[in-house]
Amino acid sequence: MKTNRVLALASIAFVALTGQIAQAQQPYPSKPIREVVPFAAGGPADILARWLGNKLSPALGQPVIIDNKGGAGGLIGAQAVATAPPDGYTLLFASVGAIAVSPYIADKVSYDPEKDLIPVVRAVTAPLVLVTATGSRFNKLADLVSFSKANPGKVTFASAGIGTTTQLGAELLMREAGINMVHVPYKGAAPAITDVLAGTADVLFADVPVVLPYVKSGKLKVLVAGTAARIPTMPDVPTAAEAGFPNVIVSTWYGVLAPAKTPRENIMKINAAVNTILASQEAQTFYAQQGVQINGGTPEEFGAFIKSEQKRWPALAKAAGIKLE
Repeated sequence: MKTNRVLALASIAFVALTGQIAQAQQPYPSKPIREVVPFAAGGPADILARWLGNKLSPALGQPVIIDNKGGAGGLIGAQAVATAPPDGYTLLFASVGAIAVSPYIADKVSYDPEKDLIPVVRAVTAPLVLVTATGSRFNKLADLVSFSKANPGKVTFASAGIGTTTQLGAELLMREAGINMVHVPYKGAAPAITDVLAGTADVLFADVPVVLPYVKSGKLKVLVAGTAARIPTMPDVPTAAEAGFPNVIVSTWYGVLAPAKTPRENIMKINAAVNTILASQEAQTFYAQQGVQINGGTPEEFGAFIKSEQKRWPALAKAAGIKLE
């Protein structure tokens, strides 16, 4: 009886092992891929990730399932991917916050973005613009700067949350212009825009995809673009350099990362598929409508870019006394 039981357990173990070996021998990918978006559904990251995921699915021959895990400035979703099996079946569609800002200003972080995640491909970049309500007293950046210098602490700037690029952009402007504005953080871009529209908050640095509909409808006006060159969807908006502040360059980039130790061949297969999608006319049309710029490139190029961002933004946050609790 005991012998039969041992044989049965051995048989079960053998079947499980052979199943694992068979799966491992199958070409990647051989099952659905989970793409974690560390923000709530409906936001810019979610919109951009879903479009890319829909195109990535037929390119890889497997479903790409979007999994929204928002919270803590992107830390929750990034942690979920950092601790996932490194097999290429769990990916992270991250932005600058979860990779180059939040982990460096938070009191407690359970993952190291430099050790626990590996870059796959930088997808797109959304430039930030400084907006205000149509009825605001400010019609250009010079108006805001001169008023702020004459009235320190009287101007409020909204943000999508502590440590986000929407805050860091304003902090950068204050440093470069020598002005003082009061920060009003919100839980996301949507409520921040609502209060700017109502005049409760004066200005907001925000991703172009988020504010573009309000600008087109005439509800918001753009004071300046945080870019080196003018934005094609907003050709009449001057850049920060044209306004006299060439160092006020701020954007939110989005890219795909995977758990560290994910096989190189899996990384390169995803990279190649994403680059092919980004080079298509369909992608160029869609992303242009969203007001974002296509990037693409190799994992190494993305990794070098991330390292530069991990030096730039935490240094600014530290100088501004920004902490994420």
